[in-house]
Amino acid sequence: MWVMKVGGGCLRDADSVRQLVNVLRHAHPDSPRLLVVSAMGKTTNALFQLAEAAGRGDLDHSRTVYEEIQRFHQAVIEGLFPPAGAQALWSYLVERYWTPLWQRAQALIHLSEEVGPATDAVLVYGELVSSEIVRAFLEKEGFPAQWIDARRLLVTDGSYPEPSVLMALSQAGVDAQLVPLFRTHKLVITQGYIASDLRRRSVTLGREGSDYSAALFAAMLRAQGLIAWKDVGRLYSADPRKHADAVPLAQLGYAQAAEMTYYGAQVLHPRSLKPLRDAKIPLYVRPYFDPEAEGTLITDRKAENLPPIWTQRRDLVLIEVESQDLQPLALEELLEGLTSEGVEVFFVQGGLFRAAFAVKGPYEAIERWQAGLPPACIAQLRQPVHLYTLLYPDSTASPPNGEALYFQRLPDRLHWIAYEG
Repeated sequence: MWVMKVGGGCLRDADSVRQLVNVLRHAHPDSPRLLVVSAMGKTTNALFQLAEAAGRGDLDHSRTVYEEIQRFHQAVIEGLFPPAGAQALWSYLVERYWTPLWQRAQALIHLSEEVGPATDAVLVYGELVSSEIVRAFLEKEGFPAQWIDARRLLVTDGSYPEPSVLMALSQAGVDAQLVPLFRTHKLVITQGYIASDLRRRSVTLGREGSDYSAALFAAMLRAQGLIAWKDVGRLYSADPRKHADAVPLAQLGYAQAAEMTYYGAQVLHPRSLKPLRDAKIPLYVRPYFDPEAEGTLITDRKAENLPPIWTQRRDLVLIEVESQDLQPLALEELLEGLTSEGVEVFFVQGGLFRAAFAVKGPYEAIERWQAGLPPACIAQLRQPVHLYTLLYPDSTASPPNGEALYFQRLPDRLHWIAYEG
């Protein structure tokens, strides 16, 4: 059993969807496979725009975005199927998904539901439509597949915006509803990113949710491995588009990969690695458009002699806090306050009376935290700033341009905060 995840960047048009045929021919064709599919291209962003416009009550812009989403998918379908097949699939999608999607958007316009859950109920349509198109195309190409709605499998506590997956209930759903499908089919298709809550409402799994879904499925199925098919199908020591000396990384340990992704490497979210590590399931990051090429293997075996690795997190908010009454700052309480607001903290530098944090999160949440500070604490916000990290540096390493708002040297890494670099 293998689990394979294909992201939206690999499904951006009809030609890229066709590449799935080559992928499936080369990757473990004799084994049962679960294909976890993301929304196509930038569809999730467009659905966010639809939900935001609807939440403002902007009917005209909502309809414009809705029709743009439809046109994009219609162009993909027309590039994959002959006219009769395209029309039949489109009619099915209109009845099953497009009409209900517009009804969900109207529910937001009329404020008949809570904004958070209603937004999730809009976002799930990207994965549902994408996976239906993929299933129909693969069957046309000779890959008969079963399709299952991931909301029937993954159950969460329903908290917003990043719900916790209820593992026992989800495992029961996988065992009862997903595993039996492999008795009649070697290929099963489902969706990443989407799940349900205990009231059977649609929810999404937050940032990098499709990767997380695939990791959960791999762990629950006790798969031989998870293959994450990516545009850039391997990890590098730096962004090869910006660093000519970037070298590919053939193998990493789970913790090493989690550290890279935490500090900005575009591979998987660290939480996606945890279920794989716990179940000791290897992760293969491989190039979608060259499925026979080598990628990066991530296992419980730590890699030795790694080169210096550059990462960056862009567009963060820098918070500088100062105590005005010469009382020491309660650094732990400041951090707990930020995390309780759903703000991610990527950099901390603290002294007795001053501290700095580089964070990412809703600006209104940061402002709420700021408003709740003691009167003697003054906080200044600066944005956007970027966090640059050099893992496994040599002793002479320093910020490339020599300028940094903050610089931090630790035994196994360097951090610096800058406006640009």
